[in-house]
Amino acid sequence: MARAICVLDDDKAAARYGRYDEKSPYRFYYEQMRAKMQRGNRLYVFKSYKEQPDEEITHDYVMNHCVIHGSVNNVVDQILALREEIGDFGELVYAGMDWVEPALNKRSMQLMAEEVMPRVNAAIGKSAAAA
Repeated sequence: MARAICVLDDDKAAARYGRYDEKSPYRFYYEQMRAKMQRGNRLYVFKSYKEQPDEEITHDYVMNHCVIHGSVNNVVDQILALREEIGDFGELVYAGMDWVEPALNKRSMQLMAEEVMPRVNAAIGKSAAAA
């Protein structure tokens, strides 16, 4: 499983950099990808189900389904919710974007490694032991 992930110290900063700011590298990347897939009649790469209408594959839809952003607790919750929705995916590939703000990218990777994944793994371990 691969997701673009932006984890920062607070939800507001992560939402700005990972989604809403006009200079967000995540926003820029997915605007470009969606436009290219639309021109190439390949929006299916973003669809949740085969028959999903192309009109539903908006930029917001793509961002909602391809980017995880937030504080540590929020990102942990989103990863665990994704696992609950689709099942055990085994490995999570952290996809980053261009380093528009290098300090934020470094902080995101640090938080992912030192706080998010240990909490996700602990939660998965607890749920696996209970099953």
